[in-house]
Amino acid sequence: MSRIEKTFESLNASNWYNKVTKSGTATAQSFTGTDPNMQLRLVNGETSLNGSITYSEFLLNPELTSFEFNTDISWSPTELTGGDHYQIQFGSTNKRTILFNFWGDFGKFAPGPVYPPEFQGEGIYILNSSNYPVFKSVTAPGPKGPSNTWFSVRVLYDKTAANTWTVMINGTTVLTYADPNVNSFQNTANNNGVIVTAHSGGGLKMALSVRRLGLTYKAMMPVLTLQTGAMPKKFYPSADDSTFSSNRAAYMRTHYQRITDTATAGEVTKQKLIYNRHDASSRMERLKLQAIGKSSLRVKETENIQYKAPNVNDVREALSRARAQGYVVPPKFR
Repeated sequence: MSRIEKTFESLNASNWYNKVTKSGTATAQSFTGTDPNMQLRLVNGETSLNGSITYSEFLLNPELTSFEFNTDISWSPTELTGGDHYQIQFGSTNKRTILFNFWGDFGKFAPGPVYPPEFQGEGIYILNSSNYPVFKSVTAPGPKGPSNTWFSVRVLYDKTAANTWTVMINGTTVLTYADPNVNSFQNTANNNGVIVTAHSGGGLKMALSVRRLGLTYKAMMPVLTLQTGAMPKKFYPSADDSTFSSNRAAYMRTHYQRITDTATAGEVTKQKLIYNRHDASSRMERLKLQAIGKSSLRVKETENIQYKAPNVNDVREALSRARAQGYVVPPKFR
C-alpha cells in the first residue's frame, strides 16, 4: 500500500502538563503559572538527586521521518558557581540522549566513568543507548541566570537529512550530528518515550524548571492510491451510481485522521462506533457508510482491495461430483 507523510502534534504549551508523568524530586513539585506558561520545577538544590518528567506515548518506529521537540529551561546555581546537568532522552530500549553538562570535571576521574579527552568537561553531548558519549559540541550548554530567566531549547531530528540531529539554544545552533545508526534507532521494538531529567549534584547544586514543552512529528501513513483504491467494475446487481465511492470518501474523512503511529488502519476500523439518537433512515445511512468504509480499508500491506467475492461453491460442487463419480446426495438427506 502506498504511503503519504502526515504531521502530528503530541505536546504543546497548553497540554503537556496533563500528559507527562513526574518522578524523582519533581514528584513533590506542583505545576504553577497559567497557559501558555505553566511550569514545573524538576530540582531545587537537592544533593545528588534527579527530577524527571516522562511522555511515554511517542513511538520511534520505522514510519517516523522527523520530529521536533521544544521546551523552555530556567536554571540557576544554588551552591558554588555552577549547575550539574540536564538531559533530554528519546527512546527507551534503544535511546539517544542530549546531555547539557555544566560540570567541568565530567568524564575525568573515577569512581565515575572516565572518557577520552575529547569527551570530557563542560559541553553538549550526544549519548548512545549505553549512555556513552559519541559526539560533543564545545558550545556552552546554556546561559546561567536567576530563576526567572528563560531560554528556549529546540531539538530537531530528521532521518533523511545530512545532519540527523540539530540542537538549538535561543535560536542559535549549538550542535549538529549525523547519526550512523538511524535504522537500528527506529527499528527496535517498544522504543518509545521522551524524558527530561535534571540533576542537582553533590557539589554543583542547582534549581531547574521547565515550561512550554512541544512535540510534533512526521510519519509515513497508509493512503489509498490508484493501485489499491480504484473503484471496481460494476457487476450485476451493482447500482449504477456513486453510492460506494461517496460513502467510502465520507468514512475516510471522518476516521482516517485518527490513524496514528500506534494504531493501524485496520485497528481503527474495528472500533465500535456509537452514535446519538437519530431516526431510522439516518441510522441505516450511517450503518451503510460504516460498513462500506470498514470493508474497503481493512487491507494488508501486500493486498489490493477486492470488491467481488470469489465463487467457491462451483469449485466445491465440482470436487464433490468428481470424488463421488458424478453422484450427489439428494437435498433431503444433506
